[in-house]
Amino acid sequence: MKIFRVVCLVSIACALIFAQTSVAADSSFTWTGPYAGVHIGYGWGNGDTSFTPLPTAARFVNLAPQSMNPDPEGVLGGLQIGYNYQMGPWVIGLEADFSWTGIGGSRISSPIIQNDGTPFPGSGYLYANQEINWYGTLRPRFGYAVMPTLLLYGTGGLAYGDVGYSANTNFLPPGNVAYPTSFSKTKVGWTAGGGLEYALTRCWTVKAEYLYMDLGSESVIAAPQPDNPPFQVGNSFETTTHIINLGVNYKF
Repeated sequence: MKIFRVVCLVSIACALIFAQTSVAADSSFTWTGPYAGVHIGYGWGNGDTSFTPLPTAARFVNLAPQSMNPDPEGVLGGLQIGYNYQMGPWVIGLEADFSWTGIGGSRISSPIIQNDGTPFPGSGYLYANQEINWYGTLRPRFGYAVMPTLLLYGTGGLAYGDVGYSANTNFLPPGNVAYPTSFSKTKVGWTAGGGLEYALTRCWTVKAEYLYMDLGSESVIAAPQPDNPPFQVGNSFETTTHIINLGVNYKF
């Protein structure tokens, strides 16, 4: 899927070249007004997952503190609405969007590394998985019309999304104990980025946009199955994502 990321970057470069070389600039065009549209894109990011032996690493002899990254990535698509107001070459606005995504990834690490640095005997493993099911943003845009029909802008604001997390510390024979966890949660965070938008006509525009989204962290304590007191595994998950969007807007 990394080829999709390259295609998005090339598309942005082509859009910039097209906008800069176009002879269709209309000096009477204004960015002021409401708009709505659709977008498609690609996201990739960091899903760092930590495994912490409890109550302490010294007591939990068979597990050393460690982390792994399932490298979530995937396509996305959705809708956006907004409003712009132009003052000379300067444009300010507010945009809200919503995206359904296939951003996800998983990783398995085997064998399990013990607290003394040696591998746990047998075929035990650590497993981490993270998925962003959907997300939305609400953010102001601050732009400059370098040509009447070409807008360069920066943006940043609120981000929220539904994230699915799962992890497992599985001591297969000879251990026969596992520490699984799986849940989803709506997270709130922030996003920032920028892009360019080009007016094809008085009503239709196209855009290319980059966003960095941080939905924060989440922690949970996984209990053993079957019971094995007092031992537990603490899992912590990070969720940050790079997003490239290509979109079409209709300006009312």
